[in-house]
Amino acid sequence: MSDGATILLFPEGRRSGAGVIETFRPGVGILASRLRIPVVPVRVAGVENVLRVGWNMARPGRVRVKFGAPLTLRGEDYAALAWEVEEAVKRL
Repeated sequence: MSDGATILLFPEGRRSGAGVIETFRPGVGILASRLRIPVVPVRVAGVENVLRVGWNMARPGRVRVKFGAPLTLRGEDYAALAWEVEEAVKRL
């Protein structure tokens, strides 16, 4: 963004209970393409061990965070753009 702000999105729309990456929704493609902002793929593994679905508070534990190279998304096939980001996250 022009003012240096960062947007954090969880493109699946919800957390899975088993730590499995679910299908990304097209919103990430819409935002990145229309606003012409880069997307940095991020994979957070182990969250299901410290903050399970239904818990109100995180518990101590380890998570692993990996960052990928920024992606430039262009076009109007937002589902395909979301798939591109999903695949980049899965490769991390």
